[in-house]
Amino acid sequence: MLHLAPHSALKTLGRSARGTLGRGLHRLARRFHDPYTEELNRVAAELRAEIVRQGDRCFDRVIEFEIRSRRDIIYAGDQDAARESNRFAREHLTGTRHFARPQETLAYALSLAPSGGMALEFGVASGNTLRVIAKARGDVETYGFDWFQGLPENWLNGMPAGSFAREDLPDVPGAELVVGLFADTLPGFLEQHEGVVDFLHVDGDLYSSAKTVLDLAGPRLRPGSIVHFDEFFNYPGWQNHEQKAWLEYVERTGTEFEYVAYTYADNQVTARITG
Repeated sequence: MLHLAPHSALKTLGRSARGTLGRGLHRLARRFHDPYTEELNRVAAELRAEIVRQGDRCFDRVIEFEIRSRRDIIYAGDQDAARESNRFAREHLTGTRHFARPQETLAYALSLAPSGGMALEFGVASGNTLRVIAKARGDVETYGFDWFQGLPENWLNGMPAGSFAREDLPDVPGAELVVGLFADTLPGFLEQHEGVVDFLHVDGDLYSSAKTVLDLAGPRLRPGSIVHFDEFFNYPGWQNHEQKAWLEYVERTGTEFEYVAYTYADNQVTARITG
């Protein structure tokens, strides 16, 4: 039996060494593994929380859309206006250039305007479109009309008289501002400026404003002149404002025209005088 003792002792020693080495390696592995495990667990927890948040948001949006589709009066009005405008487009704008953005429609309208005559904008507000017009017209006389106290009358739901009022006048290089109500300033302006109007931008929103502009400045238009409306259609009540003033004007005066552009996802329509 004595000859077995060294072998048994070696086995015992081996097991002990392996156990000690294994525990040491395990501790060493944990030193490197634990930080990564903690980071993975943290990221997984954040992802689970984000999935829950996004799921809640999607659910809320579905409920919001469902309620909006059935009960939102303003949304229903927008849908009706879009359908009515689509009908108008099918009947009157077939073959006309159309654009997705108002800026594109304005740029195209300006490219069609004759040179030499005045450019008049009615409804300046921040001056963004007037800057575009002045830059496109170069040295040609460009004027912007506004009283800068907002809408003189109620217009749409949520847009009462006074909407769009400004405390300061915009800076518009290349254009001159004419401050006051259209009915007060335009007659005197036309007496002092006898030239034709080659580009007319009607952006007063209201029927009364558009009617005043067309009645007074309309006789200065000539064949080729461009009339660009900023709120012609595609909003609730559009048939009662700029479009109504335009149709009344051309019927009363016998003005001949053609539609040359419109914005299919907004409100702009452009007409060119033909006779």
